[in-house]
Amino acid sequence: MSDGQLPADAENPYAQPTIAEVQAQPTSVDYTNPVYHQSQYVIRRKVFKIFGAAFHIYDLQGNLAFYSKQKAFKLKEDIRVYGDVERTSELLCIKARGILDFGMTYDVIDSTTQQVVGSLQRKAWKSFLRDSWTILDFNDQEVGTIQEESGALAILRRFIGGFFAQLVAPQKFVGYIGDFPVLEFSQNRNPFVQKIQLDYGPDVNGLLDRRLGIAAAALLCAIEGRQN
Repeated sequence: MSDGQLPADAENPYAQPTIAEVQAQPTSVDYTNPVYHQSQYVIRRKVFKIFGAAFHIYDLQGNLAFYSKQKAFKLKEDIRVYGDVERTSELLCIKARGILDFGMTYDVIDSTTQQVVGSLQRKAWKSFLRDSWTILDFNDQEVGTIQEESGALAILRRFIGGFFAQLVAPQKFVGYIGDFPVLEFSQNRNPFVQKIQLDYGPDVNGLLDRRLGIAAAALLCAIEGRQN
């Protein structure tokens, strides 16, 4: 063996690792981060956006907590939730399972782990008179519901429609896990500035995965907002 050569069975300390040995560092967002666990949020929708839909979600101090963007020209609904307006940090992905189905199921995926958090399913026939959704866990088991609080006001909204509906009878949704209330969505009365308040105050036992709550806010704004 000449000088500078290693024995045949020796490991080269300067050798580069093979591709199999290189493991990408996982990118994840700590779900305990306070941004997920505010008691209330305010969601504002861009009313005059031509393609897709965009929503800013603020905490009560007026700080941007989330930014949601609906992809335009997609056969399947595709809504993303980011931590910033520049969309450099994707947090949640909300994807429809099918195409043009009135009773669609939307999977909520944590983009930082690629794990399904749960799903939201629109109750097709019930929603003709009163918007209703089912909350499913990651095993597709029904665990809760989200629906318009007042059936009478829901019918009134459909009768008068559009501009006057929001002015006279703004929507309010109540969410339950089992029989326990966990959230409320309250729409403002201003038809020119669409704002919805998300309130987790009823969830005193912490039953709802907050990621599902944020996804529901984006989804309700995007889907139910078309009726306004």
